[in-house]
Amino acid sequence: MTQFRRTLFATAPVLSREWLVNHAWVVSGALAMAAGYHFFIIPHMVVPGGVIGLAQLINHLTGWPVGLTALAFNVPILVMASRILGPGFGAKTVLAMTIGSLAIDGLAAWLGTEPIIPDILVSTVFGGVVIGVAVAMIIRGKANAGGTSLVGQLLSRLTRVPTGRCMLWVDGAVVLASMIILRDLKAAPYAIIGIYAISRSLDAFLNGLDASKALMIISHKHEEIRQVILRGLDRGGTVLAGHGLFDEDEERRVIFTALSRRETVALQKRIQAIDPDAFCMVFDTTEVLGSGFKPWR
Repeated sequence: MTQFRRTLFATAPVLSREWLVNHAWVVSGALAMAAGYHFFIIPHMVVPGGVIGLAQLINHLTGWPVGLTALAFNVPILVMASRILGPGFGAKTVLAMTIGSLAIDGLAAWLGTEPIIPDILVSTVFGGVVIGVAVAMIIRGKANAGGTSLVGQLLSRLTRVPTGRCMLWVDGAVVLASMIILRDLKAAPYAIIGIYAISRSLDAFLNGLDASKALMIISHKHEEIRQVILRGLDRGGTVLAGHGLFDEDEERRVIFTALSRRETVALQKRIQAIDPDAFCMVFDTTEVLGSGFKPWR
């Protein structure tokens, strides 16, 4: 396991093309994340979870800088996580956390904290999208923004649940804590909207806006459906052998394939026309690698 972990998280040679690209993603993402929080989230005192959300609460109570407070919380989290994700991952994550934290405090000292969008709903949604894309950029650079995004990625690694959804669970707990501390229920709906915008834009950036679907189809007219997939959609798949649950002697063919959302809708219509009694299961997938989909990287 140790050797596998070292191979999986091996760092690129310093100043190599991969090293430069990864660090460009990390720096750009950290700056974008700081801008998202400073311009759209913090001015309205919306707390969309995360370590920065906790730092906002502490800033409200004590006046301590949001960025440096968040950095202080992130350090012990990073120390624990770097043992799992590797030292190279930890080095870039330190860079992302430091740049992001200093940028948040620097923007506050330079420009103040007046909102640039007066409407709290519009500001929360736009800020959530910016932050979600920024966190995805940092992850694309093989690092992490720290805080609950780091916890979310660790949970995703362990449970295979999408990173954005794991962040949703953790951030929800932070929002509940903020409601108790601030004793203000009015900002809670906006915090939930912000969390949702962050998680959805994060998953969309990492997995693509047109996430693929996996289908399992059981039909006595499996040959006609197979031809639709092969000829009509120009896709491949696998035919599995199975047996009926009620009649074990009845042999069935199960078609397993992966399609885009648009192709899934088209195939479902064709299946309905061919065999209204067909059984079709559609699964969400976070990623499909191979011919016709994303290349292996």
